[in-house]
Amino acid sequence: MTSPATDGEPLGWRAIGAARDFRFAGTPREIERFGSGHIHDTFAVRCDGPGGSRRYVLQRINARVFREPVRVVENAVRVSEHLRRRLESSGAPDADRRSLHWCESHAGGPVHRDESGSVWRACDLIERTHTRDVVESPDEARAAGRAFGDFLAQVADLDPGSLHTVIPGFHDLAGYARRLDAAHAADARGRARACAEEVQAVRRALAELGSARAAHESLPRRVVHADCKVNNVLLDDRSGEGVCVIDLDTVMSGRSVDDFGQLARGAACTAAEDERDLSRVRFDLALFEALCEGFLAGCGSLLSPAERAALPQAPALSALEHAVRFLTDHLEGDVYFRVHRSGQNLDRARAQRRLLEAMRAAESETVEIVRSAARRAEISR
Repeated sequence: MTSPATDGEPLGWRAIGAARDFRFAGTPREIERFGSGHIHDTFAVRCDGPGGSRRYVLQRINARVFREPVRVVENAVRVSEHLRRRLESSGAPDADRRSLHWCESHAGGPVHRDESGSVWRACDLIERTHTRDVVESPDEARAAGRAFGDFLAQVADLDPGSLHTVIPGFHDLAGYARRLDAAHAADARGRARACAEEVQAVRRALAELGSARAAHESLPRRVVHADCKVNNVLLDDRSGEGVCVIDLDTVMSGRSVDDFGQLARGAACTAAEDERDLSRVRFDLALFEALCEGFLAGCGSLLSPAERAALPQAPALSALEHAVRFLTDHLEGDVYFRVHRSGQNLDRARAQRRLLEAMRAAESETVEIVRSAARRAEISR
């Protein structure tokens, strides 16, 4: 098998060993790095068999982020099987392309453990699809919004208690704020002085958005994706339609507005998440409107009036949450979000702070956009 280019040769050999342990349809022939994620080590595996070539996605789960990686896999399998049943019962076309299919290892079950104890998983690679790290048009934004809205509607009848809580306190802004305070006080890496302005700015924003946070926390809990980014939607190569929502690592009990806020935070921003030129960081209202239209159309009648009313401020709360998290990770020594250069998490925090300011300045427009999109979704049902 062709060895992948990796950061270290041992990882490459472990990836080859993991690929050989899964029950793929064919013999693994080629393996290479795949995707643009920050957390896991991800590879595409090409296998040759009697029916021709097929490709699979192989991942080593980051155990520093997910302390119980087997539970992450169990959640992903449970949700994928639920989605597949829903799709098949509704007669949806291409059900195999619209939900992930997880592979079994030769030892049985959906995981492989290598000699170092790392946990690997694998699923079919859905061909004739692509992802975008950055939304390039309102149509793409609408497709991504629709895919995540559809996802929420399809898992609405899945009991949140049936899923493991893989990251306790995920999307708990108050908890993240306490951790930031602790990291700033400890200053384990000697970075506190250089980012004092950013720490004070997010503390002010936390206080100013206190009432929005309280309203947000009173909303009902559902099964949610919890990591809604545009590159977690596979788009069809021909139609541009959102085919399948991927990266189910954080699927668990949460709030629908967290999903929407996370999606809009990334997809309606005009700059990269780690942009250093803050003049380029803007909030695109046309993209935000398209996201709203798609998301509300996908959700259908799922959302309560209180949830719809909370949507306009959800992106700002998500930007604040990520500013806090990036800043904390910078202070703690870049232990959660992968960095490729010194100070990258601080740059991410600064970009999120600028995005938060742009979102708050556009609050009256976002309120009207959500109202109009909700009316159009009601009419179309």
